[in-house]
Amino acid sequence: MKEADLRNSDSRGIDVNMVVFFQQKFVAFQSEIGKSVNMQMGFWRELEQSNPNVQKLLALGSKITIQAETVTTTYSKLIEINPNHVGILRVYGNFLKDIMNDIIESQRVLEK
Repeated sequence: MKEADLRNSDSRGIDVNMVVFFQQKFVAFQSEIGKSVNMQMGFWRELEQSNPNVQKLLALGSKITIQAETVTTTYSKLIEINPNHVGILRVYGNFLKDIMNDIIESQRVLEK
C-alpha cells in the first residue's frame, strides 16, 4: 500500500494537459524540421542541374531561411516548457549539425 501511495503521489504533480500539449508541439517541431530538410534537398537538386534556375534558387534560399527561423523559434518554445527533454535536444542538435552545418551550436545543444 505504501508503494502504491508513493507512485500515486509522484504522478500528482504532472499536468496531463501540458504533457499532451508538449507532445503535439514536439510532433509539429519534427514536421517543421522535415519541411526544412525537403527545402534543402530541393535547393541542392536545382543546384546540381546543368543550368540551374537562379530565380528558383533565390526563392528556395529565402524559404529555407524563414523555415530555419521557424524551427529555431519552435525549439525555443519547447525548451521553455521542458528544458531537459532529451528527444528535443537530440533532434535539434542533429538538425543544426547535419542540415544547417552549425557545428559549434550543435555541439552545445547535444552536450546538454
